Amino acid sequence: MRVIVHPGFHKTGTSTIQTGLRAARTHLPDWAIALREDIPDASAAARAYSLTRDPMELGLYQAALADWADALPKGTKQAVISIEGLSGHMPGRDGVLDYAAAPALMAALAEVFWAAYGSALDLEMFLTIRETSAWIDSLHWQHVRTGTLGEPLTAFRARLDGFEIAPTLRDIETAVAPARVTSVALEETLSYPRGPLTPLLDRMGISLAARAPIEAGVTANARPSAVDRAVLADTLAAINAEGLPREAAQEKKRDVLRAAWREEAEVKSDD
Repeated sequence: MRVIVHPGFHKTGTSTIQTGLRAARTHLPDWAIALREDIPDASAAARAYSLTRDPMELGLYQAALADWADALPKGTKQAVISIEGLSGHMPGRDGVLDYAAAPALMAALAEVFWAAYGSALDLEMFLTIRETSAWIDSLHWQHVRTGTLGEPLTAFRARLDGFEIAPTLRDIETAVAPARVTSVALEETLSYPRGPLTPLLDRMGISLAARAPIEAGVTANARPSAVDRAVLADTLAAINAEGLPREAAQEKKRDVLRAAWREEAEVKSDD
């Protein structure tokens, strides 16, 4: 049984990969494909575990993954899972500053599949990463845009000053050995025909002919590029800090974002 797990990390092209896989299901009939909506309880337990390190949450995580594996059609020989929540809580909120919980989560995941398939298992962890400073800024953007974080970008950067992914990757390699661990930086994939989906299709062994009808995933969570992104992020953070009711804050942020996208469109039309 060939299993490729793409457990993130957050803000590294994961949504783009997932929209591509979702649209490509009919073109990949030999692959079982699992996305966030297919194993929601696993992501919820992983986030909870990264906050609490409660062994019960780790057990719930494994149970959700085992239930999914048990429900696969008989004769399934290949599966790919792309769910960034499997690596835990997104850093930058609720006291989580890094992916320190990810190695234990990946070890628990590997344990589930080894128990299910034994020596027939061919397991690979495929991880997407990115340049650290841009990564931290993107995490902040996600929190202020979709959440309630009221922290300015400079303070957020200072709080995540110790964020470093290389040690986590090494710990994951140790935790899941002898499974393979591969990683690719988002920046490397931007020129690929299907963006960050391309290296995953490579790992899956999808031929050029077979991937011809597969389109690049839709780029998600884009930010206007013609405005000062730091100022825009801080504007959204300031709205969150006002303490407005959630819907009122969301509407106020939508107004700001609409104005930013209008400015973006005007700049591009001038060009």
